[in-house]
This record gives sequence, C-alpha cells and structure tokens, in this order.
Amino acid sequence: MTAPEHESPAVESYVRLKALEMHLKAHGFVTHHVAGGLVVRNTTSTARSCCGPKGVSADTITCRPHEDDESRYWFFTSWQQPIAESERITDALVTIKGYLGAPD
Repeated sequence: MTAPEHESPAVESYVRLKALEMHLKAHGFVTHHVAGGLVVRNTTSTARSCCGPKGVSADTITCRPHEDDESRYWFFTSWQQPIAESERITDALVTIKGYLGAPD
C-alpha cells in the first residue's frame, strides 16, 4: 500500500497506527496516541519492565518508511528496531506480544 499523493507521511503513519491499535485493543492491550506514535501497554505483564511500574510493560510504536525495504511503511519499537511491515498487522501483533507479553 502506497500513500496517496494528497496524504502526508504523518497522516499515513497515523492511519496505519490506528489499524494496529484496533488489533492491539482486541487482544487486551491499553493504548493511546502521542505525537508521532502509539503507546502500547500490557498492564497485566509479569515480564520485567524498565518502562513503567511493576506489572506494566510498555512501548511507543512508530510507523514510517523503512529505508531497507524500498521505503515501505513499517512499525518500529521505541529503540528503532523494525517490528513488521505495516501491511502485516498479525506479524506486528505477534512480535509485540513477544516482547510486552500477552495481556491476561
């Protein structure tokens, strides 16, 4: 999916993050938007976290063109690691569950 010519990269990123957000919420994650990203929290995590209070795992997901993949839009972690191409929502969800844990 390429961005229509009339849509800015910020709008395109927001739309793709909204799609990911719907899937994350359906799987029990708590989310909210911040400038340029989507904060994702697993409030029932038993994983060790440096991102919040005990029992909470969180990350801020961004979406932008990936230079190493012909500038296709990808989701990235807050530490700039690629998660999955934005067209592959299920892959992104599986990866996020892998490092934030699956909510109870």
